[in-house]
Amino acid sequence: MTNKCLSLCLIAALFVSSSLTAQTASPAKKPAATTKKAAQPASTKAAPAKSASAQPAPAIQRTASGTVDTAKIDPIKLANQMMMVFMERMKAGNYSEAREIANQMIFGHDSFKSTESKQYKSFHSMMEKELYLLLEGRQGRKPEVEWVEQPISDGFYLISILDFQEGKPEEALANMQRAVFWNPVRSAFYSERGFMLLRNSAGPNILMAQVAYIKALELADNAEDFAAALRGLSFIFVERRMPDVALACLLVARNFLPQDSEIEEEMFFIRRNFPALYDSMDLAGARRTLSSNRILADYAPEHVQVLIRLADIFKSPKDAPHALNLLRRALEMSPTNKEVVRRLQVLEKK
Repeated sequence: MTNKCLSLCLIAALFVSSSLTAQTASPAKKPAATTKKAAQPASTKAAPAKSASAQPAPAIQRTASGTVDTAKIDPIKLANQMMMVFMERMKAGNYSEAREIANQMIFGHDSFKSTESKQYKSFHSMMEKELYLLLEGRQGRKPEVEWVEQPISDGFYLISILDFQEGKPEEALANMQRAVFWNPVRSAFYSERGFMLLRNSAGPNILMAQVAYIKALELADNAEDFAAALRGLSFIFVERRMPDVALACLLVARNFLPQDSEIEEEMFFIRRNFPALYDSMDLAGARRTLSSNRILADYAPEHVQVLIRLADIFKSPKDAPHALNLLRRALEMSPTNKEVVRRLQVLEKK
């Protein structure tokens, strides 16, 4: 099976799962050029020229005391803006500027000190924060969690991607682990970790890569992330000589992303090498195969629980459209969920 780099695809998936579109500031209007130089008063001196080596101001502005002015920051918009610029620089091969952008995203991260009772995390959406609290609660932990208003987790993720592209796999894995620390519920981080573990300079770590992809599958709350995790697992099961499970992963992935040409290419590998298996398995059989191997064939139920929790926040009748949007997304993820159907019917009658 052809090995494909998922990095840019996974970066793009970060935008798909966000409910807000990145916005860029419109450039300031340039003043009209003049042909004559304005006379300078004799009592004033020309401003000193700015040093060429002067460092640009960090993207995350701070107050005089060194703290972040969170009132002026929308973390989702900020992350999307900086990631768009990062992708432009990376695609152009300008790794130094791309790294500078990523470093600005993590600026001051070491000033946030977590304790046993309070944690600082850098989520990408309210849904991620609620999912983290839900999973922590199941482990008997109920920490106070503060959502840091800057894209620290995404910054470490992008630095990790750069490290890997520059041939530094150990540094890449270390920075990916830092991204996971700041956001433990981001599916794309685990998929990328699995990809890196399969291409480690010390040799592929099949077992740990499989663990990473399974975790990515559990955390995926959109089609792109879910399919990416299944594609990674498919590669692993081919390597483990389990072509039936590999094919099942790809069939379910194609069900999530029917138009994805790369999934079709990977399925062609199995069809060419295992034609009888390919002809004998349909989507229902693929789901049964995954179930028997304890692999998710659909979104984890926790995501629907989180969406219901978020919908419950909007109690006022004027906020009903927000609750409806959340419940409709929950219904898309779990069309047969009776509780979601009931709640939607109640709201739609109002």
